[in-house]
Order: sequence, then C-alpha cells, then structure tokens
Amino acid sequence: MVKKCAGLPLAIVVLGGLLATKETVHEWDIVLRDILSYLKRAKGHEQHSTVPEVLALSYHDLPFILKPCFLYLSHFPEDFEIPRRKLVQLWIAEGIVSPHHEAEGDETIEDVAERYLGYLINRCMVQVGALSSTGRIKTCRLHDLMRDLCLSKAKQENFLQTVRCLDEGMMVDSSSSSRMLSEAKSTGKTRRLAVFLPSDVNNLIPSKYKEDSNLSLRSLIYFHASKCRLVSWQLTKTILEFKMLKVLDLEGVKGPYEKLPKDIGGLVQLQFLSLKKTHIQALPSSIGNLIHLKTLNLQTISKLSWDPTVQIPNVIWKMEGLRHLYLPKWCGNAVDKLQLGNLINLQTLVNFPANKCDVEDLRKLTNLRKLVLNDPKHFNNLLKIVNPQNRTLSYLESLSLTSETLSFPDEVVDVTQVMLSCRRLKKLHVEGRIEKLPEYHQFPPNLAKLTLWGSKLEEDPMPTLEKLPNLRILSGWQMFMGKKMVCSNQGFPKLKSLLLRGFSKLEDWTMEVGAMPSLCRLEISNCTKLKTIPDSLRFVKTLQELEIYGCLFKINIGSEGEDFYKVQHVPSIVVRN
Repeated sequence: MVKKCAGLPLAIVVLGGLLATKETVHEWDIVLRDILSYLKRAKGHEQHSTVPEVLALSYHDLPFILKPCFLYLSHFPEDFEIPRRKLVQLWIAEGIVSPHHEAEGDETIEDVAERYLGYLINRCMVQVGALSSTGRIKTCRLHDLMRDLCLSKAKQENFLQTVRCLDEGMMVDSSSSSRMLSEAKSTGKTRRLAVFLPSDVNNLIPSKYKEDSNLSLRSLIYFHASKCRLVSWQLTKTILEFKMLKVLDLEGVKGPYEKLPKDIGGLVQLQFLSLKKTHIQALPSSIGNLIHLKTLNLQTISKLSWDPTVQIPNVIWKMEGLRHLYLPKWCGNAVDKLQLGNLINLQTLVNFPANKCDVEDLRKLTNLRKLVLNDPKHFNNLLKIVNPQNRTLSYLESLSLTSETLSFPDEVVDVTQVMLSCRRLKKLHVEGRIEKLPEYHQFPPNLAKLTLWGSKLEEDPMPTLEKLPNLRILSGWQMFMGKKMVCSNQGFPKLKSLLLRGFSKLEDWTMEVGAMPSLCRLEISNCTKLKTIPDSLRFVKTLQELEIYGCLFKINIGSEGEDFYKVQHVPSIVVRN
C-alpha cells in the first residue's frame, strides 16, 4: 500500500537529484520555471495531488537515452530487489544499451549500462538495494511512488504490458487499463510482456493474445511465487511461436523432468535466454540455432539439488556472440566434448566443465571477467595456463575454484601464480590446500573478497592478509591449523565481514586495539579450542552482528555474563553452542 504522506519527502529528494545534474545557470532557470509551473497548478489542492507531477518532472528531464532504461524497471513487481547484473544483461539484449552508445576509455557495453544505472540512482529515481563486496551495486529497487510513475509512463508509451494469471485464467494487470490492451491488440505493436504466474501453471499465454501478437512480441519475462510448476513442458510450445523474441526469461518456472522442446531452435532472434531453476535435464541440439545469444543461463538445477546432471549437446560453440554463459554444476556424460574456445566475447563463464572441456580453451577467452571452475581435479590444469607473461585471463575480476562439497581437496593449490597473473582480481575463492600464502604485495591491489576453504595453513595468515588495503570480506573454513592468531593495530583497515570456521586447533586469538576499525559482522564457527574472544572487540564500535556457533566458550547475555562486556555494544548477538 502506497502511503501518500511519504510522497513529499520523496519529491524533495528527487528534485535534489535532478538539480544536482545541472551545471549552468540556464539549466537551473529551466528547472525552476518547471517547478513553479507545477506548484502554481497545484495551488489550493491537497499536498499529495502534486507529488506525481513533481516526480514526473524528473522523468521528463531525463536524457532521451535514459528514458527506456527507467521504463524497463516497470517489468518488476512491487518491492522487488532487481539484480543489477541481470538488469544490465536485459538492457543489452533488447538494444536499450548497445555498442552505438558512447563508451569511455576501455568500457564494455556492460560498463556503459552500469553507468546509466548510476545516473538513475544519482537522480534519486532508483534506490540502491544491496551492495557487493567490492562496493558495486548488487540490487536496486523502486520506491512505491516512483514505481507508480514508471508504470504510468510505460502505459502511456505502450512500452510494456503486464498479465496476471489467476486460477480462473488470464487478466490484464491493474497497472494496465483495458484501453491500453485494446490499443495494443489493434496496432500489433506490443513489444514487451511481463507475466505473473500462480503456483500451478496450465497456461502460459492467453490464446487470444498469442494470435494477435505473435509477430510483434520481442520480450517475454515471467514472475511467480516461490513455488511455480508447469503441468508439462509441452506448454512452452505456446510461447515458442513468438519468432521475433529477443528475451525469454523462464527462471524458476519448473516443470517435469523433461527435455526442452526442440522448437526452441526456431527463436533465432533470441539474445537472452534464462532456464535457471527450471529443472530441465536435457537440451535439444536445435539450441545451437540461437547464434545471436548474448546471455545464456543453463543453471537449470538448484545448487542444493541432488538431481542428475544436465545433458548439453556440443553446439554452444556456434554462439560466437555470447557474453555471459552460466552452465549447470555438472554437465551430462554424453560422448561429445563441449567446445568453447571460439567464444572469444565471453565475459562470464560460470561452472566451466573442465571434465567435459579442454582447459586449454581458456587461453582463447581473453575477455573473461568472471570464471567459476568447480572440479578440484583440474585446478592445477587451470593454473598451468595462467602466466604473467601473456594476456591469458588478464582481465579477470572474479575467480572461483570450488569443489561443490564440504570435503576440501588435499591437492596443493599454488595461488601465487594466480595472484601475479590476474592483477585485476577483486574476488577470489579457493578450495584446497595452500602451503604458504604469497607475500602481501603479490596480492592483486584491489582484492575485496577472499575466501579460503580447506587451505590448512600452518603459518598464521593474519599478518599477511591484514595488510591488504581493500579487503572487505574474509571467509576462512579450515584455513588455519595453528594454535595462535594475531591481528595487529591498524590491520584490516577496510574489512567489513570476517568469518572464521573450522579453525579446529586455534586456542588463542589476539587482536590489538585499532585492528579492524570498520568491522560490521563477525562469525566464529566450530573453533572448538578457542578459549575466548579478543578483549579489544569492545573498541570496535562499528560491529553490528556477532554470531558464535559450536564453540566451547560462552557469552551469556546480561550484566553478569562472561565476556559480555566485550560485545555489549553490538546490536545483534547470536550464540549457539
């Protein structure tokens, strides 16, 4: 429910964002005249009646190139946390942001799109949701009143139509009037459709709508509750007739364990296809026809699922324009190897199937920004191709070497070569033994998130890690096998989150006053020999969350509690022994 009384503060904030974009007196005069005009028309009316007009001013003032970026947000439900990465990929797939837009320096299309999102946020038209470990926007959202404006403008410009599926059938969403529906059908110009599904789905598109729009629809995105299941994957044939589709997002629309219909190969204009969490277990070879794809998400099975692997034919190599490829945890056991070496435009490659591909293919993927490899047997094969003397993976910003289990590999991983080769790394996740950490100056200078699981270091890692100037998140599970750990004064200057798990031999943790001055969250788990928490935690006034699991020492809540004086300033404390 929108609270109208909240409108005036929002309007003031939005006007402030609008004025902040003006650089000359002339520009300020124009905005001032518009504001006075709105206020004059609103004179004598209730306060909230002028709020939509004031907010509309922010939309009308947008540069032409940013208006469709803003209108695109009308796809998403109320209070929805919109993933930045996915939003950027959708903008690019539909050409809302394209290579024709002006890039600065060595910016990619994705960088340009993120810059546009930043403009909308700076104008206070879009709100920041969560931030990533590197300080980048992870999610964004719309204020209720700003969403009303977005829906209204999208309706006026016939930018989007929404359909809500109820048990008794389909209906146009309340945000779209019946006039809009008839206009869209009569002109045949509806380009985008957002469909809201119930938990049990026996129809994906109303037949009358399909008959009128199968030549014009460019984008089809589905939303639903947490549980959403198709009666049969054959239902998808009703949407596979939209031959002009550029975007098809079926994320979370689950069906029986079936093969995706081969008709998918007819959607040759597709640039974005997401089958994430659909439970599809086999893909037809016709998917190789989708040569214009820029984003392909085949993570059809949930991370926590014990279902069989996903059968993927060796046709992905045909999609030479792919920029973002998300593969399932484990590809099927078909005879053919997957060839990926010619996907030279790839920036994201998640779940690289080293057991199904030639690791040497990675030498050719020089534009990769994110790489996830989840088979420990091939970690060192990857390290063999990483060489500081060539450009292999030199643009990499995020690297994960994961085992997908809690049984960490015993094979030693040489991370020094990775550090020296991938100097742009901001996130690094390594599972497996590490004999010795590199020297602190050998770490990438902008490393913000470091996860070391199963490292089993014999030497205290803190004197090295505390010197990393931009480290914000440190997560260690069986990272250190020693008895004593020391954090120095001024160490970890930007660390926000510290997770210590499974330090089974740790007895003494010393932390000097002045260490971790920015720490917000601390979790200590299964450190069974640790005697107590550091006394100097009482000086870390930024600490907001403390969680202690499976440890022998106790922190009793209350004035008489043991060690409670060290953390009595922390708002949230959870202790489970």
